[in-house]
Amino acid sequence: MIDISKKGDVFTIKFTRNDVSDEFIDKLLTKFKLEELLKKSRLTEKQAWELSEEIKENWWRQNKDWILKKAGISNIESNS
Repeated sequence: MIDISKKGDVFTIKFTRNDVSDEFIDKLLTKFKLEELLKKSRLTEKQAWELSEEIKENWWRQNKDWILKKAGISNIESNS
């Protein structure tokens, strides 16, 4: 059973170990931390979009050979 209560500005969530997985808790805490960071961010939406595109491009550049190999795709000339 999951119990949620609120007292003033404080929420309390109680649950047993059987109610949620460790993975779920990790993801939930990461989400909370991310939300807190976003509140403090001074990035505009456009800057955030550009940053995300740069990160994706860099990730693909670093991982494309491995992914294509795992997919059984080889000898592909790519401009990306």
